[in-house]
Amino acid sequence: METSLLCPPGHTPAFFCHTMYHVLLALLRTRRHCAAGGGKAYLYLAATLPDAQALAARLRQDGGAWAQVAVVEEPQLDAQNSESRFYRLRHPRRAPYFTLPDDAWVYISNDWSACGRFLQREQVLYTLCEDTVGGTLDPDQHLLTEQRAAPHPGRQRYQYWGDSPCCRAVESEDPAQCVIFPPEKLRAFSARALLHSLTETEKAAARAVFVTGPLPGDPAAFAGATLLLPRSFVLDGLMDQAAQDAMFKAVAEKYADGPLFVKTHPRDETDYAALFPGATILSRTMPSEVLNFCLPGKFKRAVTVQSWVLRGFEAAEETVFLTLEEAKGLAGV
Repeated sequence: METSLLCPPGHTPAFFCHTMYHVLLALLRTRRHCAAGGGKAYLYLAATLPDAQALAARLRQDGGAWAQVAVVEEPQLDAQNSESRFYRLRHPRRAPYFTLPDDAWVYISNDWSACGRFLQREQVLYTLCEDTVGGTLDPDQHLLTEQRAAPHPGRQRYQYWGDSPCCRAVESEDPAQCVIFPPEKLRAFSARALLHSLTETEKAAARAVFVTGPLPGDPAAFAGATLLLPRSFVLDGLMDQAAQDAMFKAVAEKYADGPLFVKTHPRDETDYAALFPGATILSRTMPSEVLNFCLPGKFKRAVTVQSWVLRGFEAAEETVFLTLEEAKGLAGV
């Protein structure tokens, strides 16, 4: 179990989050930090997160984890970042839009953001976390390569993706396999190991934040159920809404065995509650890691159409992947 403290004594962990996955890991890591004897953490949510204020309110209910939960409007923060030193000297009594507590020990996954620019502008040291599991091991690092190939990269006002002098360390799922940073800058942190070692209490804490509707608490309720994982082919221009609705109804009729649960992609605006009356509709913005590791039980079957969502999926005894043509054939569309 990952139980290491997040910061030295006298400091408080501070997380800047731009995706729901970032928020999930911040929650789980903070709870482990507290369990190991550390204190509460600061949490800063980008306002672009879905329903950011409601998310912040749910997080604040976990009073044992957070010293502060705040939503940051990044356009306003970038306006603050753009102020010259001369302007600040001329307006000494102007209250800045955002300040960071002096004891903050900062973690951020997206330093190519207004929050990252704020940290560099204020010369705050930070640790860069992986944006996705194993992101530092991805062979395609063209943005970092292009930044380093630019003329005089060290003279750029802001340097992203871990290259800033303000970046004290870069976390990696497997530092031994990471070749884009020197070994002395790398720190080992396995999100995969953390997610596979969650306690029932930690799973419940994640559900309290990310599962916004009623959910059975008995694992047996999942054991005989089917999970449908649709996506929007309408947004991709591949079919109209009526054809897509008919297709997913046909897929459910063929493969649903027992109670039906539906979890779609965040971009999909289909009303699945109307399409499948009586089904349990999971929040479309819930991180897939909550679905995979934090529910009370495993599904009997999970079904998707032309999507990689089942790659690495562990929350079902059986998985069914249909091509778009196979699914359309079921509905005759």
